[in-house]
Amino acid sequence: MKLSIKQYLFINLFGALVILYGAFFNYYFVQRDAHAQVIMENILDDLSELGYSLAKHVRKEPLYTTKSLIDRKVITNSYIKSIAIFDDDKLLMSTENSNEVAIVSAGELYNKNTQSIYTELINKRAVEGNFHYYQGKKLKFLTILFYIDHQAIKSSFAKTNQQFIVLITLFPILVIIGIWVFLTRLVVTPLELLRQYAYYQSSIPTPFTIKEIEYIRASMAQTFSRLEQEKKKLYNLSITDPLSGLSNRTYLLERLKYIIADSQRNKQEFALLFLDLDHFKRVNDLLGHNVGDELLQNISMAIQSELRLNDVVARIGGDEFVIVLTHYNNSVELIEIIERIQRKLSKPWLIQTYPINITSSIGITIYPKDGCDATTLMKNADIAMYEAKDKGRQRYYFFTKELNEKTQKYIMLNNAMKQALEDNEYHLYYQPQQDINSGDIIGAEALIRWISPEKGIISPNDFIPIAENNNFIIELGYWVLEEAIKQKSLWEKQGIDIEISINVAAKQLQQHDFVTQLQNLLTQYSVTPAQIVIEITEYVFLHDNDDIYKVFHEIKQLGVQISLDDFGTGYSSLSYLKNFPIDILKIDKLFIDDYNSEKGAIFINTIITMAHTLQLKVIAEGVETRDQVDFLHAIKCDYFQGYYGSKPLPIAEFNQLLLPKQS
Repeated sequence: MKLSIKQYLFINLFGALVILYGAFFNYYFVQRDAHAQVIMENILDDLSELGYSLAKHVRKEPLYTTKSLIDRKVITNSYIKSIAIFDDDKLLMSTENSNEVAIVSAGELYNKNTQSIYTELINKRAVEGNFHYYQGKKLKFLTILFYIDHQAIKSSFAKTNQQFIVLITLFPILVIIGIWVFLTRLVVTPLELLRQYAYYQSSIPTPFTIKEIEYIRASMAQTFSRLEQEKKKLYNLSITDPLSGLSNRTYLLERLKYIIADSQRNKQEFALLFLDLDHFKRVNDLLGHNVGDELLQNISMAIQSELRLNDVVARIGGDEFVIVLTHYNNSVELIEIIERIQRKLSKPWLIQTYPINITSSIGITIYPKDGCDATTLMKNADIAMYEAKDKGRQRYYFFTKELNEKTQKYIMLNNAMKQALEDNEYHLYYQPQQDINSGDIIGAEALIRWISPEKGIISPNDFIPIAENNNFIIELGYWVLEEAIKQKSLWEKQGIDIEISINVAAKQLQQHDFVTQLQNLLTQYSVTPAQIVIEITEYVFLHDNDDIYKVFHEIKQLGVQISLDDFGTGYSSLSYLKNFPIDILKIDKLFIDDYNSEKGAIFINTIITMAHTLQLKVIAEGVETRDQVDFLHAIKCDYFQGYYGSKPLPIAEFNQLLLPKQS
């Protein structure tokens, strides 16, 4: 059991009081016995003196003549009530009337060998003595009895007892109270103040008298002061982004609670902006993270400089910022603030001698229309921000119900696409590629389709971008590669001699084991490598060209052809055609649709001429009419692909289309 300071002090003082009382009682009994000893010695001395005087006197005078001597002794000794002289049992003389002299038994006589003189003095009736003298030649013995005056004895001890009671009652209590007050003031109270200070960190106690306790007080005050400073420092660190100096996610959520509560109480709206820098990763990749960090610091200051005192800005990720705008008058003022921030960020930056142009995409949600809590508002603002990026970046976008439905669809597909692969819901469709002169089918492009039992056919335009974002495209792309090569193997066994084009995503090519996987599949299914065409888009050239160049050459070493799809719609550069080992160039449908305009026709003709000069074969995509075929034939395009020949077909229907022409 743990005791408080007061309890511990009380127990110790109570123990001291008990010991003190014990000492006082022991002293009392010792003093009482000493007092009794003095009284008894006084009585015995008088008894001895009287016996001697009587012995001398009766030698010359009769015994009765000593009456005055005996009376005087009674008078002078207040503890003697009376004196009697006996000859054996015969009373010879007494200070009292003879009929009032009581007979004393042996047990009522003082015994000098007793252990307690006080007990003998209180309880015995008389003290016995004797003297002798010669009566003629005969030796005569007489007994003297001093009758003890118990009333006088008790009165004597009563006075002593009163003094002792006063002493033993008041003195120890006063001593204990004095010690209690002294220790309480100098020890207990200071320690209690220190305890309260330690528990509640109240005001610092004033200096104490006792040096050791004062050392503790001063040490605690210094320690708590340091801890308070460190606590404030840690709190600031916990709510501050260390790179930018802005608030972090923790403090943002804390502030949003108060802003939401205040807006709900006052029935006001506020805007939450999710801002993301466009292509910031390129800055880190090309110039280094130190440049990227300094750019973020400058951007943070720029955002803050455009905000008002009641607005909030926090950095919650690498290049992601959340801004809360309150107390604006209308949507026009809100948009002015947003556009002012974007203009400020889009100005050229000079970081460590590097000129950098950066833009931003912003998603906007409005409380309470788009959400009533911080999580919903931030999630919807994030959705709106990605919609701004999808619409071309460097813009802002307000969250809408339709956008939310689009996002829910995204989430549904994202969650379902991996399971769909395990449930065999993906299928390959094949679209023929035909010779522009003869119309013969010389190849087929393998196109993936997702046929869901619940949703039906899901367009590749819906799930392929999602697969690229979550990297599922790597696993899905390998499935497409294997299924297409397996089908090519079946065609070869059936004597069908056509090429097969397989779309490969940029992330697939970036895998260190892609070429090994391709080689293993070619070996496993024993197909002709020269009739396998790997189709890539111009997006692949956004990545490290040295690595891509190496992968292209390794693919070529396997004997596989490489086709550049959607030429002219993305990041085209003639240097790619010159430097990379490309075999086939595919003209996008966008240009084929414009074949009947003068500029459109010139552009198509220029591409084909250039490709032939570089010894590349050309396939025109999206051909839908006979006029388009005739035009392509006239400018010597090699092959065409599109709905004019056939739409993409499942394998059974494609084989029916293919087999009659092969017979």
